[in-house]
Amino acid sequence: MLERLDLKRKISKDDYNKVMDTLGVRLGQAQRMARDAKKPIIIVFEGWRGARRSAIINTMMQEMDARGFNVYSTVLLTDEEKKQPFFTFYWKHLPALGHIAVYHRSWYYSKLAHSRDEDDVQYECSRHVSYDRINKFEKMLTDDGYIILKYFLHLSEKQQEENVAKNAKTLGKAWRDVSPALDESGHYDEYLDVYEKMLEATDKANAPWHLIAADDRRSAEIEIITSIVESVEHAVNAPAPVSVPSIRPAAQYDVLSKIDASMEMSKEEYKEKLDKYQKRLRQLQIDMFKARIPTVIAFEGWDAAGKGGAIRRLTAALDPLGFAVHPVAAPNVVERQFHYLWRFWMNLPAPGGTAIFDRSWYGRVMVERIEGFAKDYEWQRAYDEIKEMEAQWAEHGFAIAKFWLQIDKEEQMRRFAARQNDPMKQWKITDEDWRNREKWDAYETAINEMLVRTDTSYAPWTIVKGNNKYYARLTVLKTVVDLFEKMLAKK
Repeated sequence: MLERLDLKRKISKDDYNKVMDTLGVRLGQAQRMARDAKKPIIIVFEGWRGARRSAIINTMMQEMDARGFNVYSTVLLTDEEKKQPFFTFYWKHLPALGHIAVYHRSWYYSKLAHSRDEDDVQYECSRHVSYDRINKFEKMLTDDGYIILKYFLHLSEKQQEENVAKNAKTLGKAWRDVSPALDESGHYDEYLDVYEKMLEATDKANAPWHLIAADDRRSAEIEIITSIVESVEHAVNAPAPVSVPSIRPAAQYDVLSKIDASMEMSKEEYKEKLDKYQKRLRQLQIDMFKARIPTVIAFEGWDAAGKGGAIRRLTAALDPLGFAVHPVAAPNVVERQFHYLWRFWMNLPAPGGTAIFDRSWYGRVMVERIEGFAKDYEWQRAYDEIKEMEAQWAEHGFAIAKFWLQIDKEEQMRRFAARQNDPMKQWKITDEDWRNREKWDAYETAINEMLVRTDTSYAPWTIVKGNNKYYARLTVLKTVVDLFEKMLAKK
């Protein structure tokens, strides 16, 4: 791919200035078009060391509104950011609707640079991330309306040597410490092969590579800025294509009808086992912290199924400094500016910590599906997106538990009536609960499909028989105890 570029192409300073007089204005207009159309844009700059990315980005910035974009570099990731799952930093720094994120080296650099450094334990996740993972990450974003523009700046070996030498002379001896990027010096042919394979593996229709001959900075700048302007204008004016994945009919899935939610348990037996599990869990939390194993626990279930009670018995055994409970409701005005999975990546636990979600990302294929908040093609593709996210967490060493609390329709009615008639519990029952009950059959269809299509070896569902609250709470505790013991045994 790269060998076809004309590295001898040049443009005079006068011609460059004439073109930039109008091109700069168009770039500013394109940014405003994207803002008004609420199109989030990610611009990725990769390429050889010494390709003068900073100078090119700086030229762009002079023509744009600084309030509408941010510039990032994976070269500058902190030690704590390196310990998170590979894509965490990029999820946390997604641009909001109408904003632009510019990457002076991105996830591509992070993969390549640190997969080659076998001694750097901080980048363990980088050594195992695949180009397939990267393609899926980018597709999640472009499917959701993000514009991804990727530029690879190619230099000849001679030009790279000249640029690197000039930077070192201009910026002084501290230059390499300030910009500790991958050093390709003396290994041009080796890295050329590495970059060719990267480009071939990740050049996709939804996020194609733009290959830039960068020996001459002025011609490279004009080509890049022209491409950005034209890409944004096209994306804003052209209707977005809709790709609907084919799925099996929901009627083929049947899980809940086979579950008898009724289980008997005395209060005495409950108290005895509750104390046993909570004591064991308290010690295991310490062991998980020492082993630096992060945990994600997701609770889903019917309204009034007892999620809150189960979470309280679980957290009662834990040190409050080691966990956080995240209640999940409809996305707020800020959360609606991003991909629907963004808010869950934002709340991932630190190594050794636990994040508990009271309702979760599965709302996409339940509430948002049934209530029409997500279009058909959005919730249909969410199964694969969710499994991909959970797979990345599992590969990073996360312990993952997912609970569906199952009660039958009669038990839900009994609990609704009890709440309605108790002044101290009336706050728990809302008009929305009654509306959801009227759609029981539709929700049951969605839940059946969710349980089948997202039950995996690395993040299995535990269906909790919930008519008896004592039994349900103990099931949750025992499942978490077993999970912690299993994860610790692997260490």
